[in-house]
Amino acid sequence: MNDFTAVLLDLGQKMWVEFVYIIPYLAFGVLLEAIIRTFKWHVKIRKALTHFGIYAIGLATILGVASPMCACATLPLVISLLLAGLPLAPAMALLVTSPLMSPAAYTLLSGQLGSHWANLVLVCAVLLGLFAGIVTHLLRPYGFNEEELFRQELPKGDFHDPEYPVDELRCDCGQQLSHRVDRCTHNKFLVFLARFWEGTLKIGRFALIGLVIEVIASSLIDPTWLMDLLSNEGMLATVGLMFATVPLHLPQVTAASMLYGFFLPDPGQVIPLAIGPGIAMLIGGPVTALPVMGIFYTMFRRRVLVLYLSLCIVGTLSLAAFFSLLQPF
Repeated sequence: MNDFTAVLLDLGQKMWVEFVYIIPYLAFGVLLEAIIRTFKWHVKIRKALTHFGIYAIGLATILGVASPMCACATLPLVISLLLAGLPLAPAMALLVTSPLMSPAAYTLLSGQLGSHWANLVLVCAVLLGLFAGIVTHLLRPYGFNEEELFRQELPKGDFHDPEYPVDELRCDCGQQLSHRVDRCTHNKFLVFLARFWEGTLKIGRFALIGLVIEVIASSLIDPTWLMDLLSNEGMLATVGLMFATVPLHLPQVTAASMLYGFFLPDPGQVIPLAIGPGIAMLIGGPVTALPVMGIFYTMFRRRVLVLYLSLCIVGTLSLAAFFSLLQPF
């Protein structure tokens, strides 16, 4: 019993030390996201998407990397935009980029893995979004137009309406603390504080999950084996990690926290994370979120899910191969 208690205390201490280190980066990222949500800058860009034709692919990519929305929150938005007339190409670009980058994700990546990894993930997110949008646009005449996307016709109406008949799409954001504060006070500062609190809970939870998984994994698995796998520049390790992350729900913040914990770098130290495995974890893991694929399977025709997965997997592996080759230069 004493041994078990000692193990738990040791795990708790390791987790606490790692979590304290990331708190400043977490707070700064949540602060940026709270400002964006309070002034609804991402909503203003979103409303413009349906008016720019093929150029909406680039706009959707920018919105995806700047928006604080996660993949699960983005998919109902994407469906509502498709019903409002947005082509699938920019919708796919938005859906691919949203889970890969946000202000909080960038600051946490900078703090945990270094600014070079934060910048690399940002570039990969933009390239993957453009790739997904352009390929989807080229496939539009082959069964990917707006009239052939859904399994069945979705009822018209507002997803924010509590009476909207499709449970998977009905939005409950009206019950969020920030919306209640806004309805009661209309005070921007109080709304900002409420959004900051919501962001802290959401992003902190994902960071904590990553640290818990990492601490437990490091205790049960030989850390040398993990370090060798993540430091291996070969494509075999990259492909293996890519397909291992497909069935996992691995948000960006969780993936970054896990990798940080595996290497535990000193401040300013460059971690030996290889380009290929790093991209597989930080791009391939978040973009193939299991809840998103579940809604895809329920709402869309099968070929749309196949297209989404193909774009994510092929795009991630291509980025890993390209930047691995580019690294010596």
